[in-house]
Amino acid sequence: MTKISRRTFLKISGATLVAGGLVVLGATPPAISLPEMDYGEDQKMGKNILVTYATKAGSTAEVASVIAETLSKSGARVDLRPVKDVPSLEGYQAVVIGSAVRIGQWLPDAKALIQREQAQLAGMPVAIFSVHMENLGEDEASRQARVAYTAPIHALVTPAAEAFFAGKIDLSKLSFLERMMSKMMKSVDEDRRDWEAIRAWAAGLALDEK
Repeated sequence: MTKISRRTFLKISGATLVAGGLVVLGATPPAISLPEMDYGEDQKMGKNILVTYATKAGSTAEVASVIAETLSKSGARVDLRPVKDVPSLEGYQAVVIGSAVRIGQWLPDAKALIQREQAQLAGMPVAIFSVHMENLGEDEASRQARVAYTAPIHALVTPAAEAFFAGKIDLSKLSFLERMMSKMMKSVDEDRRDWEAIRAWAAGLALDEK
C-alpha cells in the first residue's frame, strides 16, 4: 500500500492546519441561485400548485423552473420554491417535488420535506422527478438503479406521476474536492437535459384532487 504523507494529503484535499486542528478547505461549493417565482397570480379559478426542489449545483432548480412555468400555462397558480423555503403545504391542492440525485439517492432536504409533510401529502396529488447523470439507459440495470433512487421516497408517498431526467455537469458549480473527484473520474462539462421532454411531462401532468 502506498503511503501518503500528511503534507501531501493537505495539498491534495485543500486542507490546512489551524491551531493543531485539521480544517478542510474547498469542501463547500460556490453559491448558486435558488429561484423562487409565483406564476398565474391573476388566475381566479385554477388550483394552487407548489413546485419545490432540492438542488446541488443549480441544474435541478432550472428544471423545476421550466416545470412550474409549463404548469402555469394550464391555468393553475403555481409557486416555485426550494424545499428549504417551504414552511408548510397549507393552501396547495397539488405538489410537484424534485431532487438532484447524488451518491444514488435524493438530497436529504427533499426527503426531509416529504417526511415532515407525509400526512398532508397523502391527501393530495403528488408528482416527483429526479435529475441525474448516471443510469440513463433503458437496459434493466439502469432501470433498477433508477428505481433504487426513489425507493425511499415511494416508502413515504405514492406519486401520481414520476419522471427521471438527464441532468447537467458544470464543474465550476462544484466544490474544489468535488471537482477533483470529478476530474479523477474523467467527468467534463456536459448538459444532457431534454427540455422538450421536461415540458411535455409537465404539460401532461394530471394533478386532480384525490
